[in-house]
Amino acid sequence: MRGFLVQALVVLALLTIGTAAAQSPQPSPTTWVIHAGAVLADPGSAPLGPQTIVVRGSRIVSMQPGFAPAAQFASDARLINLADRFVLPGLIDLHMHLAISMNVDPATLSSEARLALATAGHAARLLQAGVTTVRDVGDNTGVTLAVRDAIADGKLPGPRIFAAGRIITRTGGHGANLPMPGDLPYTPATCDGRESCRRVVRENVESGSDWLKVTVSGSGNAASGQADAAPNLFPDEMEAIAGAARQAGRPIAAHAHSTAAINLALDSGARTIEHGTYFDEDSIELFKRHQAWLVPTAFVAEFVRSKIDMFAGVPDAKSGDELRAWTDAAIAGPGRAWRAGIPLGLGTDGGPSFPTTATAHEVELYVASGVPAAEAIKAATANGARILGMQDKIGRVAPGLLADLIAVEGNPVDDVSRLRDVSFVMKEGVVYRHESPSPGQR
Repeated sequence: MRGFLVQALVVLALLTIGTAAAQSPQPSPTTWVIHAGAVLADPGSAPLGPQTIVVRGSRIVSMQPGFAPAAQFASDARLINLADRFVLPGLIDLHMHLAISMNVDPATLSSEARLALATAGHAARLLQAGVTTVRDVGDNTGVTLAVRDAIADGKLPGPRIFAAGRIITRTGGHGANLPMPGDLPYTPATCDGRESCRRVVRENVESGSDWLKVTVSGSGNAASGQADAAPNLFPDEMEAIAGAARQAGRPIAAHAHSTAAINLALDSGARTIEHGTYFDEDSIELFKRHQAWLVPTAFVAEFVRSKIDMFAGVPDAKSGDELRAWTDAAIAGPGRAWRAGIPLGLGTDGGPSFPTTATAHEVELYVASGVPAAEAIKAATANGARILGMQDKIGRVAPGLLADLIAVEGNPVDDVSRLRDVSFVMKEGVVYRHESPSPGQR
């Protein structure tokens, strides 16, 4: 009943989010014909020159060099003139918390309706920023699951969401927070021992989780997230979680900072390591052997570095000097991983507390740490699609794939900061943003 209520409340968001970020999508004709000045069709490879991209329904049906007239493809075809812009796949952020904000007011935290509307509003703004797919890796209240379903049903604008639901951890582990007085009630997905850990996995799957988020170490700003810290879970507990996940066909995103936690998660079959600050030579070999991916989240480390005094003052926190050492290591992490041959996805650890340009800024941080721009953009597009098992649907611009397209002025491979200023957004063939010039009939 609670999930049904939240879904019903979420649908009201379109009536209440009266901002440009939630503008109604343009109705789709049978055929869109896009004239693109340049296209990054296969991220990691060289961009293509001027192209005509034909979209019918939700998918790209053809792409050819040059600018072909719209009437050539269908009598009702409409032209989208992006001849002066650079087109690429929509961005994929693999580490977000859409319903968690550091600045939220108590009235929102105590109300399913308010929290659902706030989550839906942030999702709509993310889509406007060119983020067309999000993996939400932790929301103990469950409202993100309802927002995910409302977006998938076409009731709300927003990126497609892969949601992990409740964070799985041991009693007292990272993410095991109990609701504060006045907050929405929830039961954390804590587990101790094999049977307990199997049970919380099955509970999450029953609740609708697409992924399973497991915290195997403490947070980066905590003593339990030090390089030499022991894992938060015993090997048999991690084995039980992984076994139940495999049985249910759900991949694992493992939060892990310490070396031992990273290696335990990799040995247990985690699909992605979140943060992964202190990987070592054994970790590198395990990443490659298990075909796992690293999602470094440099953005949140940069944020913590800008607020050292605030984060050093909480229980179990590292000292200011220890925090600076961690943030420096985390910000350098993408480049260190790339040089080691660890495959990279991209995620920010962002949410409503941060600007919607966080995903684009994470790309910039990858480049600043030594990742080539082409590879950083690939991490935010094609690699993300592979991690999600969606490589035959999103992450590239090619016939047969879903039409998730964004456009910027100039080549982002030359200057990745251009990704902060997206002027066109199409998701599954629906136009959600198009700054002048407007689409016209031809």
